[in-house]
Amino acid sequence: MILKRIRTFFLYVLNLPLYWISELVSKDENIWIFGAWFGDKYADNSKYLFEYVNKNHPNIRAIWLTKNKSVYDLVQSKDYEVYYKYSLKSILFGLRAKYSIFVQSNNADNMLFLNNSKTKQIQLWHGTPLKKIGFDVDFNQSKLSNLKLSLFPFLNNKLDFMISMSDKDKINFNTAFNVEKIQITGYPRNDSLLTKKKKKIFEVTYLPTFRDNIGDKIDLFSDYNFDIEKWDKKLSELNIKLNIKMHPVNKPTDDLLKKFNTFKNIIFLDEIDVSDILPTTDILITDYSSVYFDFLLTDKPIIFAPFDYEKYIIKDRELYYNYDEVTPGPKCQDWDEVLNWMLKFKENLEPYKIERATVKNMFHNYQDANSCERVFNEIIKLEGKVNSSNYELKVKNEK
Repeated sequence: MILKRIRTFFLYVLNLPLYWISELVSKDENIWIFGAWFGDKYADNSKYLFEYVNKNHPNIRAIWLTKNKSVYDLVQSKDYEVYYKYSLKSILFGLRAKYSIFVQSNNADNMLFLNNSKTKQIQLWHGTPLKKIGFDVDFNQSKLSNLKLSLFPFLNNKLDFMISMSDKDKINFNTAFNVEKIQITGYPRNDSLLTKKKKKIFEVTYLPTFRDNIGDKIDLFSDYNFDIEKWDKKLSELNIKLNIKMHPVNKPTDDLLKKFNTFKNIIFLDEIDVSDILPTTDILITDYSSVYFDFLLTDKPIIFAPFDYEKYIIKDRELYYNYDEVTPGPKCQDWDEVLNWMLKFKENLEPYKIERATVKNMFHNYQDANSCERVFNEIIKLEGKVNSSNYELKVKNEK
């Protein structure tokens, strides 16, 4: 803990002169900095907007920042521009960047000094909030001391622009982040969700939400009647693959991994982006993860596994909504019930279809594959431009 605090202090000291320099340097509206998940992942809304900009707007210098070598190699293999956080090139481009784009916060995903008065902070977030977030969790704990902010002004997380999927999101984001400029655009990552992909096997995916503390290893199976031999037998008989993907900041316990790795039809996924597996998923299993709001766009079944509901809302997080009213699917008490519903949905996709459509219409103002384009257009409007075609015309005329 002491070592971590020392590293954090030195990071603040490194960023302080860069912050004041960045306040003096003029910004280039064609330099956009992207990042995600603490610099560890190439994933989520910022990834899909990053790729959209690279493919459709080559006049913009879209740059991905990471601290993870495997992410660096992956982005580089796609012929996109990528740098390690706080490398010389990332700092030089960061000082001139007009936009910092992220899914957690600038200070988590990108570089601290980018949070200055001249660089626009674009919050894409990472899901429709079912659980309370930000100031809505605990307003007093969300505020930094005035002394700390005066010493390190880049810690004051300002937001210039934020996106949402619906009017409901917009209301919650406003109170959670104290941000006024929120535009309903849909999420960039869902453009790929609405693109059909060919596959050979029936897939079920379990995506539990974040629990406890960042980095904690958790077991959501042993205490809830998960008979691994029974599951593997059924999966084999019906040619079904069960994907298990923990929340990005949680890991399965070592014992759990060791036990599950002996069964070929049950697969723990680690580095893969959730948005890459949702399009091929036939049935989603989740608890309180907002990922199911995205999955509603597919019109496929969802099984809810709120095994620890009472404990969760007391220990971890309260919810914005009545859970039963916004979860259009069976609510199971253990893994036996989940298995039974999986088998029912395998034979018939119709149960809860009307309920899914109702909730989908509540939380998705847009139900198409054009969210990246809408987000891009809203960002360039921040510079007083009307739309992407006008923007491209202006750039061509300037060359």
